[in-house]
Amino acid sequence: MKAIIFDIDGTLTNTTEVDDKCFKNAFKDIFEVDISNQSWDCIENVTDFGITEEIVHKQLGRLPTINEYQKMISRFVELLNNELKYDKSQFDEIDGATQFLRFISQKSNIAIGIATGGWKKSANLKLKAIGVNSESYAFSNSNDFKKREDILLETMRQLNAKNHFKEIVYFGDGIWDYKTCKILGIKFVGIDNKRNNKLINAGAEIVFKNFSNPLQILKHLNIE
Repeated sequence: MKAIIFDIDGTLTNTTEVDDKCFKNAFKDIFEVDISNQSWDCIENVTDFGITEEIVHKQLGRLPTINEYQKMISRFVELLNNELKYDKSQFDEIDGATQFLRFISQKSNIAIGIATGGWKKSANLKLKAIGVNSESYAFSNSNDFKKREDILLETMRQLNAKNHFKEIVYFGDGIWDYKTCKILGIKFVGIDNKRNNKLINAGAEIVFKNFSNPLQILKHLNIE
């Protein structure tokens, strides 16, 4: 039995750009701080929770309040909904993603999970846009965890409650995804939809452009 866990933005959904835009605009609306030029590469915990906490602390010298987190999430989701209505193509799936999910869901030797650095409401919005229901899988997000390691461990905990796995595989698109897997000793499979080779350059050994060839992917994972 193997577990396959997926990131969302840039992995299942082609939403990295719209997510960044809406997050930064929501942050400015709630905290009155312009982070339009902010790079996530220098953030310690690249999750919605972690980014919000770190930038508020650096810029305002304090931590966000619970009320501010709630307002930030609400505004962020509102902006994402506006963009979804304006141009649904911004929320397209990565080529072959839903087909791959359906394909491996039919295999009795695979259990599926989703672990995202996004908040629950925004994550579900993006998944719903490609016809995926998070309730069908083990699912963890940034509502309760700011570290990616803890988010991934929570999905693993949910899966391990029902099964014993010979191997756990995580599909992600970010350098932070790759680093998280190295910390936890989990097999990493990169999705390089932008074709920028950043994952290969960082040391990732298995990288695909998308999910358009499911049999090739499963062959690399030694899954029949």
